[in-house]
Amino acid sequence: MKYNLPPEQRYQMHNSDYTLHFDSILNSNGKVRFVDRSSNNESTIGITVDDEDFKFRIWQEFPSVIADLIDLAVAIYATDRLISHPLDKEQICISVVLPVRHPELLNTVSFQNKLESLLEWTTGRRWFFDFQRRTASERIVENQQILRMVPQGCEVALWSGGLDALAGLYTRLQGSDPKPFMLFGTGSNNSVYARQKRVFKAIEPSFPNRLNLCRVPINFSDSNQYQKNKISRARGVVFTMLGAACAYLMGQKELFVYENGIGAINLPYRKSAVGLDHTRSVNPLTLLRVSDIVSELLGEEFRVQNPFLFWTKAQMCKALAEHRRNDLPPLTMSCDSPHRQKPVQCGYCSSCLLRRQALAASNMEDKTRYVVLHGKRPVADPSLYLRNMLAQVSTIRSLFNVSDNPNLRWENLTRRFFELDNIVDQTAGTEKLLPVEMQHRLIQLYETYIAEWDAVESQISVGLLDWENNRNTSDKRLFAVQ
Repeated sequence: MKYNLPPEQRYQMHNSDYTLHFDSILNSNGKVRFVDRSSNNESTIGITVDDEDFKFRIWQEFPSVIADLIDLAVAIYATDRLISHPLDKEQICISVVLPVRHPELLNTVSFQNKLESLLEWTTGRRWFFDFQRRTASERIVENQQILRMVPQGCEVALWSGGLDALAGLYTRLQGSDPKPFMLFGTGSNNSVYARQKRVFKAIEPSFPNRLNLCRVPINFSDSNQYQKNKISRARGVVFTMLGAACAYLMGQKELFVYENGIGAINLPYRKSAVGLDHTRSVNPLTLLRVSDIVSELLGEEFRVQNPFLFWTKAQMCKALAEHRRNDLPPLTMSCDSPHRQKPVQCGYCSSCLLRRQALAASNMEDKTRYVVLHGKRPVADPSLYLRNMLAQVSTIRSLFNVSDNPNLRWENLTRRFFELDNIVDQTAGTEKLLPVEMQHRLIQLYETYIAEWDAVESQISVGLLDWENNRNTSDKRLFAVQ
């Protein structure tokens, strides 16, 4: 059965810059027809999802709305990966045609508005969806008997293989409640999967019978002819949607994301930065919007929670430091642009710098090898990110120095970073805080962050802020030898 869209939406779908016509999302031999009107090209690309791990669940039957949630996440992931378009160019329009089991739910005005708003917020692109009735057979897991090898009452959390995920999990495991954990990972990169498993295996022996790992790979074929989008802004949304599916199948109405507040909010470094200059993958407003979409699809409340919103990354690492687990952080990856050769992590992108700052501020020995410290020095100036981060710290410090009054500090802070007001206005209730309480906790977060940088700035700056002097000295030595 083909659902008829309103005339305006039909026009937008027909005139989009890119259109992706998905066949039913399958475990094998799935396809998407990719129409690129900017270059008048059309091609077919293979895409599949391996959701076999979902046989480990609490539900006896596989809910069909969860299967649709998985299909939607896979379609968004494929679309965002296939369309490479600079964020500073004119906004583009994307149309997605996807067969689902419940088009009557996904085609409602309310659901479509929430979905399109979420994706425009996170990617800077306009998205339009046409959900058609799925006629293909169900995937294997939908007809598979459950395997009750997973204990009930698990806390389900996203598992990226990064330092925040590790530090957050380790901190939660130290809590008084001896509950088990289900860690969920996804993606289409073999090295990412290997890292997720490696970190899991390293921490598992310390907490016997409490940790479980579930992963749902998304695989492509015939996509080599396309330059893949290197700035994937929808990846966090996809990760969270699939994690929500995992949590629901585990009998939970809550998914946890372990991310420090500085990285989650991700304030811009400079005044000229707008919107998507900084990713919004785990921004509190993104988590709220994903929660609303999943809740509407399920017909019951579901929440995505970040218990570390008011923690710095260094504070998250304290539990690791107290137990002297210096062996674990080097197994994790933080780098925004990993190198193909070792050392893999650059050490000077904003994510690497926040990692290094956190480990130093928590008094942990950083055994990670970085390009900027242990490899061949980059040709271009690697100090740009550090200078931007320190400039932001200086800006926030100056805003706080105006007054000791928390209300005046908040007024000064939000005059410069207005997005903080939106976060408090829209999420204070879900954090179970009064707005003024959340304001004070965010002020405290940034005060702590500034103090951490004051303590370790000279340590992190080695090899970066003196880069130009070192390069000039090297050039002079080379000239003298010649």
